[in-house]
Amino acid sequence: NHRKCGYAPSEGVPEAVDAIAKDAHDRQHIENIIGVYPGNGASECIDLAITALANPGENILMPCPTYPQYATITSRLSIEARYYKLDETNNWQPDVKHIQSLIDEKTRAIVVINPNNPTGCLYSADVLKNIVDVAKQHHLLILNDEIYERLVFDDQTKHVSLASLDPDASVITFNGLSKAYLGPG
Repeated sequence: NHRKCGYAPSEGVPEAVDAIAKDAHDRQHIENIIGVYPGNGASECIDLAITALANPGENILMPCPTYPQYATITSRLSIEARYYKLDETNNWQPDVKHIQSLIDEKTRAIVVINPNNPTGCLYSADVLKNIVDVAKQHHLLILNDEIYERLVFDDQTKHVSLASLDPDASVITFNGLSKAYLGPG
């Protein structure tokens, strides 16, 4: 079919966009999906979102330890990376009080990586709800990285998508096929 040759539409192939939205709704219980934007991997989408969101001199909160892509992007754009603690003594859960203490008038977003890279920790639903509450209180966007959400191997533990916890929260969720299906790049 000649339709399958050449460049895909910038907004994504409609069948893929519909499948992504259906999966988010049916499997992850996300009710308020405003849009789906496919890219060439989660890293590209993370870069686009941060570039569109923050200006030089503003800041974004991110976990420590973190996936280095976030620090690379913020550094390149002269955006301050403010690191919130992950509590090693509490299974690497985010320290929500520390997150709150880092917020000021130049804060634009909170990065949440769940399951976390590099710790492998899966955040509890209660901690995620608390992060959502803080973000809503301060009118912040949550950059929600769930690229490893299908790689939870403990039968007793279930991944909860942060975007499913509050339909009124402002959340951009990053995900992809590479990790779950062992696709390179």
